[in-house]
Amino acid sequence: MVNDYHGLSLDQLELLEKQTLRTIVQALQQASAEAKDVFENTRARSDTEVIVLAEDLARSSLQAAECFPIRYRFRGFIDYKQTRWASTPFGLIPQVLLVDAKASTENNRETLQQSQLPMHAEFRGKNGSVESLDPGVPLDVDIPSEQGNAIIAVTSSFFVHFWYEKLKEKSFADEPPYRRLKAIYILAVPHGTLKDRYNPDPDTTFFGQGKHSPKREEEPRIRIYFSRFKSMCPWRLQELSFNQDAGIAGPSKGVWRDLDEHGNETMTPFEWMR
Repeated sequence: MVNDYHGLSLDQLELLEKQTLRTIVQALQQASAEAKDVFENTRARSDTEVIVLAEDLARSSLQAAECFPIRYRFRGFIDYKQTRWASTPFGLIPQVLLVDAKASTENNRETLQQSQLPMHAEFRGKNGSVESLDPGVPLDVDIPSEQGNAIIAVTSSFFVHFWYEKLKEKSFADEPPYRRLKAIYILAVPHGTLKDRYNPDPDTTFFGQGKHSPKREEEPRIRIYFSRFKSMCPWRLQELSFNQDAGIAGPSKGVWRDLDEHGNETMTPFEWMR
């Protein structure tokens, strides 16, 4: 039985990330009705507080996706962290699951801090120059076992993006709803060893320049553009969309994005429970 992800092929590593993404999507879908109600009807004094609300909803939803845990705390600036045994057909793989939540009125890009980046990124800057950013997430972590050996846990990075609309003329003192949750996007960012598949050079990439101020000593940021990301690998960008108006409770549409045997994008409904 394989316990070390170094024994996996790159295709198997992608399958591990894909299966992990399935559990995250399933958990968020099952909690989507409650998430919509809480997200839309909770007062927030600022956009920052709306992000905190999204972080809390993501953490509570992902409790349903927890596997057999490993007693190890990953240290990092990421909202949800769980070290666990990931069950796969090719072995029981130690995994550090990392999920960060965002909330935005945009649905075309995600902004990552360097500390959340799992892959060395190369891209073109606004002036056409080659830019790069080193990862802040390690490829793996060593965890001491009872036998004195090191258990090598692979890191897997995901982002949950709450896309919402601000309701006009709504203030903190008004009655809810305060905003409309339109969709939840889930991104599975490739592991660093998959760089040659997804970012072999600055012109083949889904990364872009982030917005930060070196003068204010802000942490470097980088952006992932949804259209480029999805064109490289459709299943790595999932979308749970809502049709209901603001203030009307209800679940998102449970649909899984993938490719068929001919390379065409497919959208397949899946079963779920509350």
